[in-house]
Amino acid sequence: MNKTLEISAMQYDFHTLLKVSDICGLTGEIGFHDTDAGYLVSFPDDDGKADQRMAEYKKRLVDLENNIWNR
Repeated sequence: MNKTLEISAMQYDFHTLLKVSDICGLTGEIGFHDTDAGYLVSFPDDDGKADQRMAEYKKRLVDLENNIWNR
């Protein structure tokens, strides 16, 4: 079973989402699906750690955004 996270296209572009998946070491593990408002990111929960992965992903996304704006 997968858990999903919806991300607005107004806030992040697809390239940024892929970059963060790479930073988190989740490349190839998480899936990206287009929605009307942005993207649906799915995290595998086979080992019960999807919530942990989602939290790390969201933290890195915010950290990346903060680093870009603070330059």
